[in-house]
Amino acid sequence: MTGIIADFFRLAGGLLYWNTRKSWFQLRRGRSPCPCQSPSDSGRALETHCEACLHWASAARFRRVCPLLVKTPQGWRCSANTADVRPFWGRAFGYYGGAVATLYLTAVLTVFIFLRVVGYPVNVFHVAWPPAWHRLGEARGWFFMEKARKAFAANHTSEALLYLSNAYEFDPSNYTAGLTLAKTLQSGQPVLSNRVYERLLHEHPGRREDTAQEWFRALLARGDFESISTLARDEVLAASPHSSVWMRALIFAARQSHRYDTLRALRDSPAPAAQVWRPLLETELLLASGRTAEARSLLTAGDWSRVPAYGLYYQVSELTEQGEVYAALDLLGRNGATLDDETRVTLLLAAYARQGAHAPLERLAGQLLGQKLTLPVIKILSAQLIRYPDQAVLDQLHTHFRAEHIPFNTDTAGAVFSLLCAAGVNADWPKFGELRALITEHSNSSTAFLSAVEAFFRGRSSATRITAFLPALPLPLEVNYALIARYPGSNVPALSPAKGPATVKLKP
Repeated sequence: MTGIIADFFRLAGGLLYWNTRKSWFQLRRGRSPCPCQSPSDSGRALETHCEACLHWASAARFRRVCPLLVKTPQGWRCSANTADVRPFWGRAFGYYGGAVATLYLTAVLTVFIFLRVVGYPVNVFHVAWPPAWHRLGEARGWFFMEKARKAFAANHTSEALLYLSNAYEFDPSNYTAGLTLAKTLQSGQPVLSNRVYERLLHEHPGRREDTAQEWFRALLARGDFESISTLARDEVLAASPHSSVWMRALIFAARQSHRYDTLRALRDSPAPAAQVWRPLLETELLLASGRTAEARSLLTAGDWSRVPAYGLYYQVSELTEQGEVYAALDLLGRNGATLDDETRVTLLLAAYARQGAHAPLERLAGQLLGQKLTLPVIKILSAQLIRYPDQAVLDQLHTHFRAEHIPFNTDTAGAVFSLLCAAGVNADWPKFGELRALITEHSNSSTAFLSAVEAFFRGRSSATRITAFLPALPLPLEVNYALIARYPGSNVPALSPAKGPATVKLKP
């Protein structure tokens, strides 16, 4: 056994060593001695001893290195004349290649079996074919994504976060894992959440718009207006297809933070994407500096023809806020066709409420509620009731909500929570209690958390800013805007997951 093992290692080294020496002998054309034949012999075929095999435990095994060695009645002899001694590289490469292939296949099967036992969704091709190795990272990512899903279902949030982090680290191309991780972290660990969102923006340029929108929603819920200003400015300058959304976000962030440096820089920017917003930016800066008359003149007499869609919304809403309701309604009547139905109705409701025109307001609300109640209608009217509390409209909306028997589930959660907040703003505690019972009956929402929300609306909470609760409330963007504008307060940290749920989880 020892001899076999020793000859195995001699074979591994001898294939390279003896073929190299024979190649050198052939290149020298007889000017150097034969490396393997005995120099004391004649050098003729079948008469000359082989010195290369002397140290082998079995000379027959040396034939794997050099098939010129043959057995004769006189013993093992070289079957070639000295001048004909030659290397056998094909044999060497065959052995080396076979050994490498065997080791590679053994490793492939070992790794494949291990991964399948662990639970990774891979096939043997993903392990064996190098161009497909990236699929291993993807498989590991989806494996940990599935474990994260199960952990969330079991309400093991910390464990789920760890799995999500692993999924994204193992497979950075997994956009779903990265986005889920960023959204999950936004309440308890906002700094880490921002880093993940930034990474998603850079690593997935094709999904930039989706990422930016999700990041903006997270930043708005937390009240991080400085980050909103930076993100919105970059998107406006990048000529985003949703530039109107970003300009509205930028204006809102500037008003909430009382910082207008970004607006000034954008107004003075030579970039074409910024120049189209110049009338709006100048108007906003005039309003911020208290020059109301000049701002009103720009709103009604300025050249707004090149300003995108948000320009008209801004004109109408600002004229409404300045008390110029007839001018706002006239402007909306002449140009309202450029706006979508939801925006147009929102502006009309605000104008009627600002004017104190209760009859037109209730008539318009009745028209919205006259058909089958839809989730967008609940959102529009809830945002209106937050901006302009009105018990009669709230009663109308709640009556239709009860009549429709709208269930509480993933699709309706935003609308139900919007109505809950509208009831809180209007101090209608019976309706608030009824809606809270509906939510807690069908989800794992914390009763203590909803009680804290109620305490806030009652003015009994230590939190002075609604953003202490918004990260945990699945509200539509328009309702978030309305709540933050109504309760700007002072900066307070958002609730950690220990104090309130990061998401609403429905009961099975």
